[in-house]
Amino acid sequence: MQIFPRNSGDLIKIASSLSLAIANYKPVPIVPTASDLVVNASLPSSNSGANRFQTVAGGNGTTNSSITAASGVNVSEWGVASTLNFDTSVASPLNMAVQATIGPGNCPIQTTPYTPIGGWEALPPPLFAPFDPVRANIMRYRQQQGVNLGSWFAQENWMEWSLFSCSINGKAGELDLLGGWGKTPAGVSNATAFLEKHWDTWIREDDFAKLAAIGINTVRLPIGHWSVGPSYSLNSRFEPWADVYQFSWRYVARAINWAAKYDIGVIVDMHGAYGSQNGQSHSGISDGSTDFFTDANMKLTADMLVWIANEISDVTNVVGIQLLNEPQDRAELWPWYNRTMDAMRNASSYAATVPLYFHDAFKLEKGAKFVSRRSDFVVQDHHSYYVYTPSDIALSAKAHIRQISGQISDWMSGQSDVARRNLIVGEWSCALADNSKQQSSDPEGDQARFCEAQRDVYATTSAGWTFWSYKMENCDKNAGWCFQGAVNKYLSRTFDAWGLGNVAPLLYNASSVEAKLASTNMLAALRDIQLPASALKLFRADNATTDQDIANGIATTFESDDQSGPRLPTSSTIAMSTSTAKPLATLKTLDAHPFIGKVMTPKTNSKDASSSSNNFNAVSNHQSRQVRGSGSFSGRAAALVARDRAQAQKRAEVQTSLINKSGYSDGFMSAKIFAASIGLSRIGFREQYIADSWAARVASGKIEPGFSKTDVNAYKKQFRAGMKDAEGAIVQAVQTTLATTAGSSNR
Repeated sequence: MQIFPRNSGDLIKIASSLSLAIANYKPVPIVPTASDLVVNASLPSSNSGANRFQTVAGGNGTTNSSITAASGVNVSEWGVASTLNFDTSVASPLNMAVQATIGPGNCPIQTTPYTPIGGWEALPPPLFAPFDPVRANIMRYRQQQGVNLGSWFAQENWMEWSLFSCSINGKAGELDLLGGWGKTPAGVSNATAFLEKHWDTWIREDDFAKLAAIGINTVRLPIGHWSVGPSYSLNSRFEPWADVYQFSWRYVARAINWAAKYDIGVIVDMHGAYGSQNGQSHSGISDGSTDFFTDANMKLTADMLVWIANEISDVTNVVGIQLLNEPQDRAELWPWYNRTMDAMRNASSYAATVPLYFHDAFKLEKGAKFVSRRSDFVVQDHHSYYVYTPSDIALSAKAHIRQISGQISDWMSGQSDVARRNLIVGEWSCALADNSKQQSSDPEGDQARFCEAQRDVYATTSAGWTFWSYKMENCDKNAGWCFQGAVNKYLSRTFDAWGLGNVAPLLYNASSVEAKLASTNMLAALRDIQLPASALKLFRADNATTDQDIANGIATTFESDDQSGPRLPTSSTIAMSTSTAKPLATLKTLDAHPFIGKVMTPKTNSKDASSSSNNFNAVSNHQSRQVRGSGSFSGRAAALVARDRAQAQKRAEVQTSLINKSGYSDGFMSAKIFAASIGLSRIGFREQYIADSWAARVASGKIEPGFSKTDVNAYKKQFRAGMKDAEGAIVQAVQTTLATTAGSSNR
């Protein structure tokens, strides 16, 4: 679909719309297969660079129409989406020439059914640890720095071309891969063994350990409707191969559990819906058909998502369920989003609160407005690439950097405000068109600066990002698309939510005595963070006359009326951390209040509870309405009215004081708790967290009924102030710890 006219001269509208609004699709980099061994005539002439395309074997040098059609791109109009480099010296691992084959694609026969590494006991039926609401909230609301685990459960030929060596038709999507094996029982059996090996080996537990060690706290896990199991392949084009997916959901569940071991949150992303939501190969098909928007397929997809919501919403490290990936922007889409979200919310009590993600169909403004019309935890996913449109190709790397840091940053910031910051950039890359790099005197350096400029903008204007993608074949030669190759080349070596850079090794290097000491000192420093002097006035009691009176008032304000909740590390747990095998052990204990800063109830000193204006318990304690004494009935009635007015005024003053103090203390303590938890976390979905904290206070009776919009705004304002003050102190404490650690290691 063409969104803007081709003669549009508004470069900012086109290039600044994260380069995709004009196209309304994301073409994938084009990869030739064994029968399409050609060089596309429209490719740039450069033979160098991290994104250079080469054929797998010889070709006739002509434009191949089947590749163009399979990708859904008119090359003459759009140019080549991106360029990739493939090692021509490595033979296909299928070794087709020396094996017996089966199916239309002459696929190699798998001699035996596949057995998972470690045996079937290593792949049990889906089973998850008991739900931990405290940890779940921290993982769901924290700032995300993440990566996509692409081509694991939804195959894409450009990421693992050898997997498609015997595919048929478009040779690009999962359905083409299955078709190569054929529909006979033997073909299905062989395809099963082939794909199960891929699911078992493409990404392993050690990959999650490596990601956590450099500070990655979130993964986006693309799956197709077929991945959920045989029942969800029926009534679709995947039905002939339904049995291939008998154990696929087990592999998905194992991936979630592997991530949980390393405190990594998982966004389960529906990359391929029934019928295909976009006609692209990454949705499972390659013929361009988009049949999702039929009533039948929309219902099948919604029913499946309800099942998923019921199945995994009570999994602690499932931080979100994404309804669709990159759907076409049709009129039916947005009402379907609303209906399906509502149905998912009703799947269970856990599903009522799990974050629900949706892709905005490359329409940032429309997606932001959609979020603004809902109050529940829904998250907009926007994808950002700069290699597809003619405008992108024309711009130099330096021009891209200027636009990203200028107009695009401003544009995203404004729309993020509309979406109350419930926005992530769920796909982006470091890839640049060859032409953009050819205009640079330092192409590698400019590509790194281009990549870091994106990361900085996405971290600043949204609640997080997930890079596309973690791995691919020939990763080192395609670092613009491959996270493993981009780290320490185009991206930094480590990641954190605070921009501190070198924190992750100290937090995760469990074998290092230095790391253990640093994490212990960091915990102590975080616990010792005190209220700034500027906040003392807020907590001063009416009868406070000394510094000690003020300190006592602060202490009682931060007391909890529920000791069952999370706790910050105590001196004893800090001491214990020097002997534990994992320095993160004490980071997993938090401070006392059950909703992570949501239900702290200020209390007054019991010695003067009846007279103190800070007696917040009086808000809910109804006094006797008896009025004794002499005088006429009308006189006594007037006295009663006057007293009621005075009491109402008193309650209003107490309520206002409570709201201001609660807001600040909630923000201050929440920031401290997140920082002391799970790898120095930081509140990312801030406005959603503040709104939900207020709602929790109201629901628990901590705020008296009858509050006004002014009260709500006052709470939010004070929450932000408390959070800001705490975060400033946190950065200072961590920097001091790092400097001290570095100094001691140099001695």
